[in-house]
Order: sequence, then C-alpha cells, then structure tokens
Amino acid sequence: MHHALNLRNDPVLTRREAEILKYVALGLSAKEVARQVEISPRTVDRHIENIRLKLRAKNRTHMVACAVRAGFLELMGGEVRAMQF
Repeated sequence: MHHALNLRNDPVLTRREAEILKYVALGLSAKEVARQVEISPRTVDRHIENIRLKLRAKNRTHMVACAVRAGFLELMGGEVRAMQF
C-alpha cells in the first residue's frame, strides 16, 4: 500500500539524498557509496543521517522501509529505483 504524500508534512529529499538512499537500499556501505558518487565517506554519513532524520527513522534499515512506504524508493524485481524529484 502506497502512502499518500502530504506536501505540508512529508519530508523532501534532495537529489543527492535520493541517490544515496538508493545505494543504501542496495546494501552499500558509506565507503562504497562514497566511491560511487565521488564524495567522502564522512559526507555520505551526513547525508544518511539527514535522510534518517527527515524520515524519522530509527536506523538505516528502518530508513529504507520508511522511504519505500513514503514512495521515495520503488522496488522492482530485485532492482531499486529512487523516485525523481
């Protein structure tokens, strides 16, 4: 069941956050994500923390589940797609 977005209360992710969220959902570590997007692992960690806070998630796993429920990620046949903003 898709969660209907309420633009006044629901979080908004930046394109970079959506990109990083996709890699996290694929199981990549911060170091691996950093290599993919060519930024430092520390910056990736900051993006992950910002995403987690925006989604009000307890941890990375919960963050991915919240992102799917909110419609930020789409799971299709073993692939993960970040929704464009």
